[in-house]
Amino acid sequence: MFENFKNSMVQQFEMIDIGLMTHFLGLEVMQKEEGIFVSQSDYATNILERFKMESCNPISTPVENGVELRKSKAGNVDLTYFKSLIGSLRYLTCTRPDILYGVGLISRYMDTPDQSHLNAAKRILRYIKGTINERYVLHFK
Repeated sequence: MFENFKNSMVQQFEMIDIGLMTHFLGLEVMQKEEGIFVSQSDYATNILERFKMESCNPISTPVENGVELRKSKAGNVDLTYFKSLIGSLRYLTCTRPDILYGVGLISRYMDTPDQSHLNAAKRILRYIKGTINERYVLHFK
């Protein structure tokens, strides 16, 4: 049935079969007998490089225990840099639920981020650095 569909599509549209999907929108896709596995380890590495954290010291938790972030009246952090960092981390949460709480926490302060908010975001990057080889993978059957 799949071959018939593919042949009819080739007749209607100009296309070729390039095989199994391996990458899609920054996601690494591995299709095996057990199911489909999705990862973002290359994307995580790119985030570390883009924000100049590839040689940072790794840590074991994404959020500092007992940290209290507060809204500041006037942020002293480059807003474009901070929003870009948060956006990158938010996309990474697609396959990294372990950073979801921390990213959600710092996302609250995108209007006027200060140094404490940037430090919390960089802590998540340090955590990613320490866990990048653990290959967080989503599995679909």
